[in-house]
Amino acid sequence: MEKTLQELSEYVGGTVIGDPSIKIRGVMGIDDAQEGYITFISNDKYIKKIDQTKASAIIVSPKLKDTNPSLSQKRERSLLVCNNPYLAFAKLVELLMYKKPTYTKGIDDSARIDKTAVIGQDVSIRSYVTVGQNTHIGNRVVLYPCVYIGDNCIIGDDTIIYPNAVIYDDTVIGKRVTIHGNTVIGSSGFGYAPDGQSYYKIPQVGTTVIEDDVDIGANTTINRAVLGETIIRKGTKIDSQVVISHNVEVGENSLIVSQVGIAGSARIGKHVTLAGGAGIVGHIQIGDNVTVGGYSGVINDIPSNETYLGAPALPIKRMRRCYVIIEKLPEMREYMKTLEKRIKQLEERNNLPQNTQNTQRRQ
Repeated sequence: MEKTLQELSEYVGGTVIGDPSIKIRGVMGIDDAQEGYITFISNDKYIKKIDQTKASAIIVSPKLKDTNPSLSQKRERSLLVCNNPYLAFAKLVELLMYKKPTYTKGIDDSARIDKTAVIGQDVSIRSYVTVGQNTHIGNRVVLYPCVYIGDNCIIGDDTIIYPNAVIYDDTVIGKRVTIHGNTVIGSSGFGYAPDGQSYYKIPQVGTTVIEDDVDIGANTTINRAVLGETIIRKGTKIDSQVVISHNVEVGENSLIVSQVGIAGSARIGKHVTLAGGAGIVGHIQIGDNVTVGGYSGVINDIPSNETYLGAPALPIKRMRRCYVIIEKLPEMREYMKTLEKRIKQLEERNNLPQNTQNTQRRQ
């Protein structure tokens, strides 16, 4: 599919600087882009690559254009100016390059669907899928091969579940949810009571609720609650290899990046970003609009509208000062050793007999 730069501008709500009639057939990164493709810049450090790229047009922000007036003059480069270049890039990839999958409607003969299950219209249930007792599958749901769905589950309309995902009993999944391969939802939480010699398994009798428009990456685990619900609120996006423990609540439109671990009963607010490898202890609360940096360890509550970093996690300005000190620790240690040596010498002088001190002073 080819579109003129003007058509793309109208599609993403941008402004063209240069030739609006240029034909664009796809989107590429700035290093690999060729003639006939559009690329994007969202960071000043990539401006130096403009002379090297062969792209026919570049998506930039108004700020980037205004602070670099020569940008549009370099090799007569056409620009598509958008308030959010990254979002425009995503929309153009979808428009020009993405082919939406098509699914064959129907139920494969090898699927094992309990006679009490309720199956919606226009579903696509592939080979060796299992659906348990009293489970409701919504309209236009797609279940890839070897998906297992237990008893008493609800799967909302237009949800897609990829191969080998496991949905345990009593799980509720909303509409337009995407669950990638090998993910496990509703498994037993990690709860044991010590009895003096070993550990007694605490029955996990709660449920797991995934609300509408949630995406869940591959190999992620979301545990069921001990009592009550583990809840992932609508619009949240969860990366691969994430562990969310029992009775956790994640607020709306949050981002949880790969290798994050959230311990039991933690409360995560709305529009929270947990960067890769972050660890959240149990029974704490993270407010709305919080960002937690990669590999940070959160051990206390975090108020809303804050950015935390480090292990243990601290407000980012304070942690940056700590990092500066950490870098200087070897020099500081050497300086302290020098001070200790000088102090010891002064103490030894002060402990000399009086006549020796008088002799030293006369000398």
